Amino acid sequence: MYKDARPKRVDNPTLESIHPRNGFTLVELLAVITILAMLAGMISPFLQRVRAKAETTACQSNLRQIGIAVWLYVPDNGNKFPCINNPWGEQVFTNEGATNLLGALGPYGLTAKTLACPADLRSKESYYRKYTNSYEYLPFSSDEEAAPGTATIYSRTGTFEIPFRRLTLAWDASDVHSDGYGFNGLRADNTVYSRTNKPTYK
Repeated sequence: MYKDARPKRVDNPTLESIHPRNGFTLVELLAVITILAMLAGMISPFLQRVRAKAETTACQSNLRQIGIAVWLYVPDNGNKFPCINNPWGEQVFTNEGATNLLGALGPYGLTAKTLACPADLRSKESYYRKYTNSYEYLPFSSDEEAAPGTATIYSRTGTFEIPFRRLTLAWDASDVHSDGYGFNGLRADNTVYSRTNKPTYK
C-alpha cells in the first residue's frame, strides 16, 4: 500500500494553548474591584440607617424600663418620684437621700445594662462608662409628689402643674451621644418618643 511520505502539517501552537487561561486579567480584576466599591458605597448608608434604627429601638426599650422602675418606686416611697443625681453622680439638689438611677431604682428591676445606651460614644472600658450612665433624669421632678396624672414643676418662672403625657422624665444624655440634634425621651406616663432636630442651612 502506498503511504504518503510527505511530512504532515503541524500548526504553530499559540501562547494560550501552551499556557491555558485560568484566572482574571488585571483589567478584569480592577473592574470587579470598582463594581464592589460602588456596591459598598450604595449599601453603606442603608446599613447605617438600619443600625441607627436598631439603636433607637434599644434605647427606647431602656427608657421604658426606667419608667416602669420609677412607677414601681413611687407607691413604696410616699407617692413621690425618686430623688436622682445627674448622670455624673453629682447631686441636683442638696438632698441627703439623693442617689443615682441605679441606686434608687435597682431594687425595682433596673440594671446597669439598662442604663447603657447602645449609641453611647464612650468606650465600654472607660471609667465614666462603667460608673455613670447614658441617661438624664428630670431634676425638677425629684422628690416631688406624683399626683394623679400631673406633676408639680418648679422653675425660675414659677411653679406649675404639667400632665404626665407632656412631662419628659428621662432622656439621652446629650454629651455622650453623636450629633447632639436628636434624642429619645421618656414621658411620665411611660410612653417613649424620638426627636430629630437636624439644623437647616439657608
